[in-house]
Amino acid sequence: MFRSESASEGNFKTAINTYIAQNPPCLSIPRSTERPEGDNPPDFPRYVSAAPTTSEPQAQNRQRERAPFDALVEAGLLKVGETAIKVRTGLWGNQSSDLPVRAYDLTPEGRKAVSQVGERTAFTSPDQRLCYGKPTVDEIVQFTEPADAMGVKVSRVSYRYHLAELPEWAKQPAMLAAFPQLKRDTQSSIDANATVLLTNDGWIHERAFKR
Repeated sequence: MFRSESASEGNFKTAINTYIAQNPPCLSIPRSTERPEGDNPPDFPRYVSAAPTTSEPQAQNRQRERAPFDALVEAGLLKVGETAIKVRTGLWGNQSSDLPVRAYDLTPEGRKAVSQVGERTAFTSPDQRLCYGKPTVDEIVQFTEPADAMGVKVSRVSYRYHLAELPEWAKQPAMLAAFPQLKRDTQSSIDANATVLLTNDGWIHERAFKR
């Protein structure tokens, strides 16, 4: 067999690195919790109710809704302002009223950082994501003996990696508190697993395999 086809830590590290370096982790920016009347509103601003409340559970829920948005404001990716939007009311949604809201919009820095996934349709809008860091494999911990599965040779690999080139906003305490995924992903060492497949171009990550 060619060297690129051998089951080795070096080949598996290259296969996994090639894929994960091109697919950094991302955070989805939360959707509006309040929707202005009208069909398919723009992606931004995003709205959270600022209507007065005397209910402690409702106030706590409002705080939870605002937390990720406010963390993004503190990180410099969003800005916030007070305004009012018209929303549907009434038993059949055939009336409208003004609702005070906090309006969150992207800052210039946020627009540079955000990436868009999906297309706008009559019923959905694209997912706005903030991707961060460059995944880099540090160590292949172990791998299984390659075996045939559904016509291809595969191996299950355990490895450790870290994220290099982290943007400053990903290190902000408020962001780490509001987004548990971010806190996990920015550790100095992260354990992960992957399945690699043997192709005519050598070993590749299973998610890079195109049938």
